[in-house]
Amino acid sequence: MSIKKHLLFFGELPPDSLHGIAISNKININLLKSSFSVDVIKESTSLSEHSKNSPIKFAKRLKEIFKVFSKSVFTRYDYFYLIYSLSVFGGLKTLAAIACFRISGRGKVVLHIHRGDFFKRYFNRFINRWISRTIFRLSHKLIVLSDTQKEEFRTLFNKPVYVLRNTVEYEHNKSERIRGNKKFIYISNYLFEKGIIDLLFVFSKLSSIYPEIYLKTFGEFSDPELKEEILGYNSHNICINGIISGINKYRELGESDCLILPSLNEGQPMILLEAMSVGTPVIASQTGLIPEILGVDYPFISIPGDRLSLESKILHFMHHKDKSVLSTLLHTRYSELYSQKKHVEMLSNIFE
Repeated sequence: MSIKKHLLFFGELPPDSLHGIAISNKININLLKSSFSVDVIKESTSLSEHSKNSPIKFAKRLKEIFKVFSKSVFTRYDYFYLIYSLSVFGGLKTLAAIACFRISGRGKVVLHIHRGDFFKRYFNRFINRWISRTIFRLSHKLIVLSDTQKEEFRTLFNKPVYVLRNTVEYEHNKSERIRGNKKFIYISNYLFEKGIIDLLFVFSKLSSIYPEIYLKTFGEFSDPELKEEILGYNSHNICINGIISGINKYRELGESDCLILPSLNEGQPMILLEAMSVGTPVIASQTGLIPEILGVDYPFISIPGDRLSLESKILHFMHHKDKSVLSTLLHTRYSELYSQKKHVEMLSNIFE
């Protein structure tokens, strides 16, 4: 009987954190458990804490980083797998965790970069460049989300770079229902950068002209003022809901005509892949890796933050003739590039 190698993971996981990166971490850790003995140091950050620094948050991070040090002193790990947080505070946290592991451990550091806007932040400030270069010098392998990113990272940092596209937690059969043009859905956290206010404003306007259209939204609230503004759009045509559960999400997607994600900033959104996996058409914004996910010729990509552009894409979709072709196109693209089978192959190649 072969002895499993040891892996230490540091990052966010559900149910403490409910967003795409945390879900992706959960998927990867569960898959890695088949080949590794996995220890987890869970980073606990609520949605409301993400963009804020506080003494309590700082104390939590120090405690978690000390755990990295203490665990790697007493256990010889083959890999230390963690997620790069791109803020200055997050970058320093990532750097401290890697430094503690390298001081006390001997394994390889595998760093996962989940964002599509890395270079925008990297070139924005000197401190970002210094932190990133130091982190990469201490890391052995970098994981990125796409082939385009792989070439950019390899050219600039001269490190082994691997592509690991996101996949979904639960795979369901493609929905075969005949899709119309009336039922729209938004599933994401209620954050300004997700474009939720733009969507509600545009949909409220369109519903006064087309009273038959209907929008359901699902997500977690983090800001009380934003929550009040969002709930103010509740109407006969707009139904604002709280967090959606994993299984129920696929039913809602399958019963909807179109998912709308008008984000101002994204990486490789899990909800887009979930929609594609069941063949639900998508309207999304041209940010991060979204155009790469949907394909260069995909007709329903709007300009981020541009309400007229979003409105025109919704109207275009409402009058689009053959939605079954669109549904099949997205499902096929998911199967070829983002399926769990493809994901397992890429993950195995990284942690060989």
